[in-house]
Amino acid sequence: MVLGEYLEKTGTSVYALSKRSDVPYTTVLSICRGKADMEECRLGTLRAIAKALGVSLNDLIDGKLTPAGHFIDASVELDVGSLPLPLQRFIKELEEYDQNGDPAFYAAADTMLLMADRYLHSGAINSKTYEKLATKYPIG
Repeated sequence: MVLGEYLEKTGTSVYALSKRSDVPYTTVLSICRGKADMEECRLGTLRAIAKALGVSLNDLIDGKLTPAGHFIDASVELDVGSLPLPLQRFIKELEEYDQNGDPAFYAAADTMLLMADRYLHSGAINSKTYEKLATKYPIG
């Protein structure tokens, strides 16, 4: 996905990216409109944009940008309110990682599933709930 599409899907304006990255508005706009070739841009400019977006430099250059909110499987229905409170808190944290597109989501999901496994063995949750947790919050 090219930068302009990515900004549109994430609801980020060219102006906001320009401010966050400290890259001139006209430069960001030229890149988004395809008037400036990524391979011709200065490395410092691309690094600043990648850092501001929270993506790797390679993903930015290769156009492998994925909007945030792509880790959680929204098709799995789960009553989070019925879970033990520590699991509820952990899930809230996972949702923040998902919203921000933070790859730390996977490590946190792994830890959450270890916690869920303990609750499964203690009888606090059942195996169906555990399976839903494992499906909804994948570990990668």
